[in-house]
Amino acid sequence: MSAPNESTLRQQLVDCTRMMVMAELLDYSGHVSARLPGTDRILLPCRDASRAGITVDDILVVDLDGTVLEGNGPAPTETPIHTGVYRARPDVQVVGHGHPPMSTLFTMVDRPMIAIRNYGFRFIGVPVHPDPTHIRTAEQGAAVARTLGRCGCCLLRGHGSVVTAKSVAEVFLDSLEMEENARSTVHAASLGPLKPITPEEAKLLEASYAKNDYRAEKIWEHYQEKGRLAGLL
Repeated sequence: MSAPNESTLRQQLVDCTRMMVMAELLDYSGHVSARLPGTDRILLPCRDASRAGITVDDILVVDLDGTVLEGNGPAPTETPIHTGVYRARPDVQVVGHGHPPMSTLFTMVDRPMIAIRNYGFRFIGVPVHPDPTHIRTAEQGAAVARTLGRCGCCLLRGHGSVVTAKSVAEVFLDSLEMEENARSTVHAASLGPLKPITPEEAKLLEASYAKNDYRAEKIWEHYQEKGRLAGLL
């Protein structure tokens, strides 16, 4: 599949941001960015645009130093989250930073994230970055990238999440399912002792889900339609 062009990426970032607000993965802050294919330039929303009403005109182009090259308004305060990951991970094309309430609970207790839902096997033991402050500097961004390592996502202590992928649809999918797995864990714990997905089951699930390479686009289209019906897209 060919890489999306800049115009398509801009619209995908707008739709993703609005859908993440609808799914309560983003609030008044947080951001999703995309690497312009074949460059060291990044598309991401300006700091002050409402995440619920963002438009393509609110998307900036910045370099890996966080300098705004195109667009109006300042870059987000935590742009170093994105630039730090893109510098360290050439394979990453899209980065999402949000404040999912249930997933973030796992940064506040002495318990790693487990899998309760079958798709949750992807999030077992996600790393937690120990710095609870805003990620404002290049050094802090590089530290987040080290915590992330080769994982697809990490959590920020008392703060939120960082999710990476090769497409905007995949970042939306993983953000959505990580939060739903966390929510299911909290709810299940109120019913009795937890019975998490085992390592043996996780191996079977990894093979099973590998056959479902259409899932990201299917869920993306579903939430797009929900957003259109709700008048949000």
